[in-house]
Amino acid sequence: MAFARVSFPISFLALAFSVLAAPEPAAAQYPPTEPPASEVAAARNCLCLQRVVSDRRFELDVRQGLFEKSVQDVQSLERQVEQTRPTVNVADPAQVDGFRSLLARADAARAHYEQVAVPEQQQAVGRYNESVQQLNAACQGRSFSTYAWDRASRDLSCPR
Repeated sequence: MAFARVSFPISFLALAFSVLAAPEPAAAQYPPTEPPASEVAAARNCLCLQRVVSDRRFELDVRQGLFEKSVQDVQSLERQVEQTRPTVNVADPAQVDGFRSLLARADAARAHYEQVAVPEQQQAVGRYNESVQQLNAACQGRSFSTYAWDRASRDLSCPR
């Protein structure tokens, strides 16, 4: 019995081997693991606490700007008082009235600084520090699965 020799074109052989060597189809993918509700709740709590810290930091930055403005106002008016005092002609009622007005503005700026700017700044610092302490107490050293973090991040709604 004689065997017939079959010859295939090279392109056909390349196609045949590429089909044989093709990777297997991907196996069915499993849905992500549903994290425990307690882990999602803890992650959500940490996300909300981070948001509070961020809000408090913004408030602190605003208060710091207002505080610095108050300090500058007091310093500026007190410099004006010190510069103007020696030049006031006490015999001229207009100059005396102008100086009294300057003193009243300086006193008002000092009162605002002491009664408003300092307490508001101290309260903002206290609120910021408290929120950082809460975040650290609840979340420092904790790790969450990616599934829990993603789940907690979705439609995040934090109490105000």
